[in-house]
Amino acid sequence: MKKIISIEGMTCNHCKANVEAAIKSVEGVEGVDVSLFLKQAVIEVTDEVKVNELEAAIVEAGYKVVK
Repeated sequence: MKKIISIEGMTCNHCKANVEAAIKSVEGVEGVDVSLFLKQAVIEVTDEVKVNELEAAIVEAGYKVVK
């Protein structure tokens, strides 16, 4: 299953790597592609992963999830 989350606050490749690492730390994430240009993450997850878990990991890393 694919989920797309819009993210504010990423300005460089270091930010991108931080967001990717935060998302990958969530159990059930199978893959992630973060785009600085589009300001979003495309995340491949198992059915058990909830969006709020992904959003919490992003916020905990210091970035803002845009609803």
